[in-house]
Amino acid sequence: MDKKLFGVFATTLATTAAALMLSGFGSGAAAQGSDWKWERKVTFISPWGPGGGSGPTIRNIAPLVQEVIKVPCEVQHVEGAAGANGAVAADRQPADGYTYLMATQSQVLLDLQQILPFDFHDRFIPIAKLVHSTNGLMASAKSMKGRYTDIKSFAAYVKANPRKVSVAMLTATGTDAASLNQLLSLLLDVPMGKIGEYVKLVNYGGGSEIDAALVGGHVDVAIAGPGDEAGLIESGDVVPLVVLAEKRLASFPDIPSTGEMGLPAYIGTWRGIWAKKGTPQAAIDAMEKALKEAWNKKPYQDYWVAEGYSERVGFEGQADFKKLVDGEYKIMGDYLKAIGVVK
Repeated sequence: MDKKLFGVFATTLATTAAALMLSGFGSGAAAQGSDWKWERKVTFISPWGPGGGSGPTIRNIAPLVQEVIKVPCEVQHVEGAAGANGAVAADRQPADGYTYLMATQSQVLLDLQQILPFDFHDRFIPIAKLVHSTNGLMASAKSMKGRYTDIKSFAAYVKANPRKVSVAMLTATGTDAASLNQLLSLLLDVPMGKIGEYVKLVNYGGGSEIDAALVGGHVDVAIAGPGDEAGLIESGDVVPLVVLAEKRLASFPDIPSTGEMGLPAYIGTWRGIWAKKGTPQAAIDAMEKALKEAWNKKPYQDYWVAEGYSERVGFEGQADFKKLVDGEYKIMGDYLKAIGVVK
């Protein structure tokens, strides 16, 4: 072929190829340039039922994500086994950008105990945190009389009177128990594995049982969300000693925070969206962007505020959410080792 003619042919071919790439030809459903193109239904798997805290968290945002990405978004509840069934169901789906999992510390704790049939930390990628609640140490007004009046005198009393104070919590391998033990370890300056030498840890079946025990003075303190105890705080039956947060809560400005006390104990239930490893990064980035836009819409903001989540940072993207998760893997791993659940 003539060199001049070959040059014209090559230039035309290169130009045509570039135009096809820019138009997205041949890229299928995956991309237009660097952007993900949604082409069919997206499913969010929730490992819990429609009620509680997790159900409303995902069911309130899914329709708003649908508005953003312009394809149907469904919520699929796969309950059971303390959140394990939902994680397994999500793992069985292809990593194609159309199935996502809502997870909490429950999956972290299941993973650390090797209850799941796979390594959750390795198999799933955190995309976005949606809500982050706050725990606190709540005291029975009836049982605290003549013993302590605030968090500092509580700590002094416990150290001076080992096992004279009873502390209520739910399951010993749950988020509340981990947050309680971390707090007491820092507050009393003792290893987590030694907490039982200073207080009597009492397990209850549910929050209503703990509330009844606090009001009746059958248990001295409990780990619970201040918002959940607002009625009992207002009636004077429960006295909040400290909130596990970086700063004081606007809704409870008189309660000191662990942050201001120099105690890095901040564990409170969070809920976020995860993708199975292998999901195209373009899809993950697009879902993070869509979740953020949906999260900032008025309906979700109204829900977020009404549920009392606005006291802490809510939405966090991939980098910040991963940092939070990695930190809690270490904290909760240390806790489970301290109580002898894992080696």
